[in-house]
Amino acid sequence: MSQDALPHAEPHRDPTEWGQLVESLDVASVFVVIGTWLGPKLRGTVSVEDIWQETLWCSWRDRDQHAWRGLSAWRAWLLSIARNRVRDAGRLLGRTKRGGDHQTTPFSTMASAHESVSAMLPPGSTTPSRVAGFRERAQAMERALEGLEPDLRAVVQLRLFEELSMREVAEQLKLSLSTAKERLLRGVTSYRFRLRQVLGRDDESSAAP
Repeated sequence: MSQDALPHAEPHRDPTEWGQLVESLDVASVFVVIGTWLGPKLRGTVSVEDIWQETLWCSWRDRDQHAWRGLSAWRAWLLSIARNRVRDAGRLLGRTKRGGDHQTTPFSTMASAHESVSAMLPPGSTTPSRVAGFRERAQAMERALEGLEPDLRAVVQLRLFEELSMREVAEQLKLSLSTAKERLLRGVTSYRFRLRQVLGRDDESSAAP
């Protein structure tokens, strides 16, 4: 079945399909994007996992604001929420540096003493074991990306992980469309080879995305 052809007409609003929908995203690749946005300074104060859990919570809370247009559009919506959460974390860090020793509060503290963050979401959408698996694969992806030349890494990051169109990639990097496509071809080939090395596997399926 195509990922964009899930049974329910509005699967992001259906608690029985929520977990399957989240799993369909390749959450590890989302972790890579969030980690890139956070950068080394913010990652010292807030974790990728906290940003992701807050993103899921916000998307479930605001699910009626999103009109379902397929998995790719929903993923893009989630990334827009995550980017806003990263910006909020950056602003909080800036205020902390200017105003004293106030510490960033993890999203998990939003839950009451008797209700975990997982309980605030539909079943199966986030569990410690799954998050640990996503984190491990994300770390492998990051290592493979770091091995690329900077000009290739930028194109692969935007196209493969943030899923921008090639025209958007070219415009953002101020490249011609033909140059962006050429760099993507070289970058993806090198990235997938490096990812298979990191994972210690030779099969092509291990190198997605």
